[in-house]
Amino acid sequence: MSSTTKHINDENKHSEQTLAVPSRECSESTPSSNSHKLKINQSNGWPIAPTWHPDESLGANLDVIPMSARKKKRIPTLNRKIFNTIEKHGAWVNAQWPVLIYRLIEVGMRKRNLSFRAEHKQNIENTLRWIAYNSDAVTGCINVTRLCIEIGKEIKVSSSTISVIMKELVVMGVLYEPEHSSHSIQDILHDGRLPRTLCTTPLFYELLGINESELNSLRTAEIQRRKIEAAKRFEQYDAQIALKTYCHNNILRVWEYRHAQANSSYTIKIADMKPIDRLSYISRKLVQRIRKKGWDISTEARSIAKMANNLLSRMGLSVKQSEITPSPHTP
Repeated sequence: MSSTTKHINDENKHSEQTLAVPSRECSESTPSSNSHKLKINQSNGWPIAPTWHPDESLGANLDVIPMSARKKKRIPTLNRKIFNTIEKHGAWVNAQWPVLIYRLIEVGMRKRNLSFRAEHKQNIENTLRWIAYNSDAVTGCINVTRLCIEIGKEIKVSSSTISVIMKELVVMGVLYEPEHSSHSIQDILHDGRLPRTLCTTPLFYELLGINESELNSLRTAEIQRRKIEAAKRFEQYDAQIALKTYCHNNILRVWEYRHAQANSSYTIKIADMKPIDRLSYISRKLVQRIRKKGWDISTEARSIAKMANNLLSRMGLSVKQSEITPSPHTP
């Protein structure tokens, strides 16, 4: 059997361009003309998105500024190193990519070939560029400032496209869902179906030239820097607490995104309720969700009421204490 990977689209040479990314097997052997190639299908049906750049890379007319002339934003050293790697060499520099893409074939997310449509390849690369620049250097969290759907808007793709890309990156082992992402209140009006908080794995950095030893070193330095900054504010920094906070904040931000819009039927429905009925309704739904999921969260009335009011406050519909407690002058 030939060592060359057979692609379904090999018969149509005019519809593909070759990206020279050899597999791990080929990288460990002597180079040959039969090396595995990650191929990209040219698609005539969809436009290819422009390369995503952070604001520091763009001029007044949104033209790309040469690297030597940029006024670089201060970001952690880890983020700067991996983003510079993508800027100089692109995202597909590592020999493991064909192996990772094959994982998508194994779970049925792709046909039995290693081909990417050109526009999909560009969308994935833009996602990796955004993550490299914006992810949290210590926890790897990619949703510190943006939900996944908002990342899609930043790189100019639809919500369905960014959803597929995130699923692919999780299956390939580039991203993972941290524990606290799925151990919170969830969206009680949508049966708990939420975009998750996602984090980078060590593989993400390995693909961009940062091995485990260097990753740990850079993260240790960043943790020390953050502890010093926190001490100046008379606070303490803990990476795990920070990650848990990111996860819980995203739950509330999704609530706000889905229900605080003027044309949301949920906003109208809840807004039309009397304050005490509104708080009671949300509290009841919270208890149902917690019990259904088996979460170790107190369902004591005061605790549930506080969580419910916290969610309602994101919509500008919080219930004041005076609206709950009957006035002493009420007959």
